[in-house]
Amino acid sequence: MIDPKDARAPRSAETKALPRVCRLLRTKTAYGVGSAGALWKLGESTTAVYWCLATMEAFGPDDAFCHPHHCGQGRACFEPDAADATDDESA
Repeated sequence: MIDPKDARAPRSAETKALPRVCRLLRTKTAYGVGSAGALWKLGESTTAVYWCLATMEAFGPDDAFCHPHHCGQGRACFEPDAADATDDESA
């Protein structure tokens, strides 16, 4: 039987730095609660569906697909999250 205490996120996920993704990227798993709520930004789910708030589709304004691995600073339509600017100022 599995101990409920072992059902938490793997330790490797707890220590990974979260990538900066576009503030317009969304997925249903983004609305989790607790400290694991932002783990969707790692893009490791095999079942998550992502969409862009600018287009409300699975592709962004540049017609490329939405995914945390692709919706980053190098993309022309990237919009930083306000929390990213706060992190830069505190560093």
